[in-house]
Amino acid sequence: MLLLAWQTVRARKAGFAGAFTALAFALVLTAACGVLLETALRTDQPTERYAAAPVVVGDSNRIPDAGPLVAKLAELPGVTAAVPEVSFPAAVITPDGKVLSGPQGGPSLGHSWTSAVLAPFRLTSGRAPAGPDEVVLDAATAARAGVPAGGTVRLATTSAPRSYTVAGLASPPRELSRQSALFFSPEQAARLAGTTTGANAIGITAAEGADPRALAEQAGQAVAAARPQNGEDDSSGPRAHTGDERGELEFYAAPGPGDGLSSLAGTMGVLSLFVSVFVVAGALALSVQQRMREMALLRAVGATTGQVRRMIALETLVLTLAAAVVGVPLGIGLAALLRGELVDRGVVSSDVPLHVGPTAPLIVLGGVLVTAQLAVWAAARRASRVEPTQALRDSSAPPPGIGRLRTGLGLATLAVCGAVLAGSTDDRGGAGTAEGMVLVLLLGVALIGPLIGRVAGVAIGGPVGRLFPVAGFLASAALRAQPRRFAAAVTPLVLAVAFTGTVLFVPVVKAQANVAEDGRRLLADHVVQAGGIGLPAEFTDAVRKLPGVGAAGGLVSGFVMVSGGTADTSGTHGVDARIVDPRGLEQLVDPGVTAGSLDRLRGESIALGQQTASRLKAGVGATVRIRWEDGSDSTASVVAVYDRDARFAGALLPTGFAAAHTPDPLAPTVLVRTAPGADPQQVGRELQGLRSAYPMARISDRADYDAARRHQQEAATAVGRLLLGMISLFTAIAVVNTLVMATTERLREFALLRLVGTTPAQVLRMMAWEGGITVAVALALGAAVTAAVLVPVSLALTGTAWPSLPGSWEAAVLGGAALLGVGTVLLTTRLALRREPVEAMGTRE
Repeated sequence: MLLLAWQTVRARKAGFAGAFTALAFALVLTAACGVLLETALRTDQPTERYAAAPVVVGDSNRIPDAGPLVAKLAELPGVTAAVPEVSFPAAVITPDGKVLSGPQGGPSLGHSWTSAVLAPFRLTSGRAPAGPDEVVLDAATAARAGVPAGGTVRLATTSAPRSYTVAGLASPPRELSRQSALFFSPEQAARLAGTTTGANAIGITAAEGADPRALAEQAGQAVAAARPQNGEDDSSGPRAHTGDERGELEFYAAPGPGDGLSSLAGTMGVLSLFVSVFVVAGALALSVQQRMREMALLRAVGATTGQVRRMIALETLVLTLAAAVVGVPLGIGLAALLRGELVDRGVVSSDVPLHVGPTAPLIVLGGVLVTAQLAVWAAARRASRVEPTQALRDSSAPPPGIGRLRTGLGLATLAVCGAVLAGSTDDRGGAGTAEGMVLVLLLGVALIGPLIGRVAGVAIGGPVGRLFPVAGFLASAALRAQPRRFAAAVTPLVLAVAFTGTVLFVPVVKAQANVAEDGRRLLADHVVQAGGIGLPAEFTDAVRKLPGVGAAGGLVSGFVMVSGGTADTSGTHGVDARIVDPRGLEQLVDPGVTAGSLDRLRGESIALGQQTASRLKAGVGATVRIRWEDGSDSTASVVAVYDRDARFAGALLPTGFAAAHTPDPLAPTVLVRTAPGADPQQVGRELQGLRSAYPMARISDRADYDAARRHQQEAATAVGRLLLGMISLFTAIAVVNTLVMATTERLREFALLRLVGTTPAQVLRMMAWEGGITVAVALALGAAVTAAVLVPVSLALTGTAWPSLPGSWEAAVLGGAALLGVGTVLLTTRLALRREPVEAMGTRE
């Protein structure tokens, strides 16, 4: 049977060309995504500062009182030392005012010299820091800054920038590849970190020959014994880390080298898989449909239903494996090209190598094989069960009937989509739901494709046939006679228009919503943003003293766990918070307070965003429990609820309450409002004057800030457009492939028309009308699917059902699809008409 399948594939090369093309391109696209995703997942995050500590105890939060735990860990068998490690923002300022970040944009952090042993860092010159004005730099950072041991360097830390003496330079055994390390005396490090008892982590050094796993188990038991028994979830709090987990803890606040690639490859993989399933299933189903006569003849000479199905399944298997020989290597090559492009765009680090192993290609090949087999099984099921005489009759004149089960499933799918989309316009959370429904909508349209073909044949084909008695009549008759062929041609075009439109326009609507909401929320007329390191509280104090400044306040980023006022943490939610100074806050931002007042944001209080308040079921006057980043707990009273929390903050906390619990007290943004009657331009010049003392400050007025935000939104969609371009190219190839298959199937039909007196020009005009109707219906359906997604997204995010979309982009999507569809049909028809009618009547293809 396998040999017969191989011989059939070889004998019918032209007939299988379309299916082979669909399979090959599906494998190229999905293999590329699979290789990129495997590359991201296999990109490890090796530890650098903790390299000499086989076990590190810690968590995302600081350990509030590390002393007792350090003492217990130091007493464990095989432990030579338990060293607390504290980190805080610290960066070198070069003489020309540049703030140095870590290598490859990584963090630049300060530490106590006592924790240098965890790498270990060893002095290459100079000595250890001894006083509050001394620092030891890692040698790579010192080289970038051009600072020798004994020199003077200006540092930006959690306080105002000032000069330090470089007491020495140090290097670890493994060169720092993603961070800069600055070491201070223990006393100065504690002051800059804002804690004398807390620790970000505790590194454990072990005696030679000690088993890290056994040591980690003992450390975990010590940590569990030290955890307060207050009914909280035992999985929270610090735990013991070994191996690569140490690197994840070390770089917890920084994105991993493969994070950006993982997110992009995952999204791209899901979309590519969906498009591939549509394209492969459609091409193979059309291929089986075109072989009705062949299957009928096989049944007539004694082949059983099972034999016909197995033959088709084996042919598809051979075809898929042959396509894999071409598609998988090309997919790996495409993955290499995409990686290079992503490196150039800054999405992926240059030190992330492309991992090409057997796992991703085999998984992709298995997925395509399953898809192909399911597609041909569904297509061949009816064809193999029909009586041979009926199958022969159907192959010449297919029945116009439409499958009731398929139509029912399609209508049910669209009804469910309509209900979901109607309910997704109520809040911002519905925007994501609406965006995800495009795939289900396309499935529904594909299922009812034959029904749409029947309706189009009557509603559009009828008038066309009456107006144009020859070409129009023939086109109308063909549409009514072959609704399944119409559905096969329409589906990839609808996919191309709807998919391209959704992926292209949804980010535009989101960007417009972001900019509009920022405009409503932001009242400040000057915005100061930090570059390289955040802005300390001293900068905000200096701004308030400038002439013409009416109000100024920093927005310090934080993350807190918020729950109800009881000790039960089952309803705990992580919340991105902003720590703000209540003084003049309402002159700087308008978060859209719907209950309570920001005037009461003082003491142990909190203002909640609408989404957070809804999840907690907490209104004004309620008491909530807060778990801070330093590991401590507090309770706070809700004094306000606001609804402009999207892309801003889920909670607002007053500085006096939250500052002591925030490991990073620096503000990424400081807002400034000009006093009534003062000159905003003069205030801008005064702000520029502070840059000499605070070179990390990037000052812009409101107009420049809004323009920069729009530019950032456009830049954020650039990578998405790269993804869109690649998948749209594949979709375009699928459209061409399907239309060529559907047109070349009709060689005998064209020949018969010419033998009964129809001229080639009339046949060409017939196909022009048929292709035009097909494309028009596909464009209308694609636009309807796109609108069905965009309207709920726009309503949820902007409150209007009619988003402002670039007209040139709309014209490009619709015009490109129309040109592609009609052009393919006419070109294929013109090539088919070159064959003599008698020759074409005898062909098998």
